[in-house]
Amino acid sequence: MSKLKCSIVEDLMPLYIEDLLNEETKKDIELHLDECEDCKEVYDELKKGVNLEYEKNMDLKEDEYEELKTDTLNSIKNYLNKIKYILIIFSIAVSVGISILGHGFLSTIPWIIIIPFVLGLLYKENMLIIATALIFNILFNIILQKPDYIIFTSIYILLCTGAGLFLADSIKNLKTN
Repeated sequence: MSKLKCSIVEDLMPLYIEDLLNEETKKDIELHLDECEDCKEVYDELKKGVNLEYEKNMDLKEDEYEELKTDTLNSIKNYLNKIKYILIIFSIAVSVGISILGHGFLSTIPWIIIIPFVLGLLYKENMLIIATALIFNILFNIILQKPDYIIFTSIYILLCTGAGLFLADSIKNLKTN
């Protein structure tokens, strides 16, 4: 005679089907299933459902599976690229803005060097970083109605951004050697 109630066996049934119970509990459930037709029916229905889910997953042909896997990986890569580009654009906009709007010329230089340095360590998008810095430099100077400073600040932004990226590349090369 089984020492488990039907309600307990039904609660443990999914764990039993997935083979996640200890040996003693499994034996108790097996004993109960041998004696109780109602629980045996519940077990058969649950087991059939699990097998159907497994068979659904196995119905994919190998090329369909590879295509699904490739599509999933591509969508993840695209999402991560979008995040990367947003981070680059936002970071450079902030650093250029701080550099142009800052009152002390020397106090703003670290921002336009450090941010490209960090971005250069994280990503291999050096041209995008430089282009974004120059575009935001031009935009900030136009917005602030200082078009006569565009050339000077462009050179300054280019040198500082380039220095940050050069340092990042130097660090990357040290890691590989």
